[in-house]
Amino acid sequence: MFTPENDLERAMQQAVRDTTKIADFYRTLLESEIYILTPEAKMEPGRRRSLKYLEPLHVATVEFQGLRWHPAFTSKKRISAYVKEPETCFGAVAKNMLPMLAGSNFWFNPLSECQKPMPASEVALLLSGEIFDALNKAT
Repeated sequence: MFTPENDLERAMQQAVRDTTKIADFYRTLLESEIYILTPEAKMEPGRRRSLKYLEPLHVATVEFQGLRWHPAFTSKKRISAYVKEPETCFGAVAKNMLPMLAGSNFWFNPLSECQKPMPASEVALLLSGEIFDALNKAT
C-alpha cells in the first residue's frame, strides 16, 4: 500500500481520486522538490553538492510506450523502491528542474502504486501556466 511521504504525494493521490484536485497537484508539483537519477555524476554516497556553472548533467532514461522518459521521484524513498543499488540523484524544485530538461518526458515514481507519466507536451503546458487555463475551461 502506498503511503504518502509529503504534500506532493498526497496531492497526487487526491488528484487521482478527485479530478477537481488536479490543478492543486500541478501547483504543488511546481513548488516541490523532485529527484532524477544522474548515474554519471561524481558524488560520494550520502553527500550533497551543487551543480557547477555549465556542468553537464547526464540524466537516466527508460523506454516506456515507445518513448524515452526520465524517471523522476517525489521523495528519496521512491528512488529506493525503484533502484536497488545506490544511485546518484539530483534534487531540485520542479519549477527550476523541469526547464533545465525542456522537451523531455518525465515518469514520476515509475513502477509505484502512485505514478504519473508526464509527456513533454504536458510539462510545457505546466511551465507556461496554460495547463491551468485548460483545467479551468474543463470545469
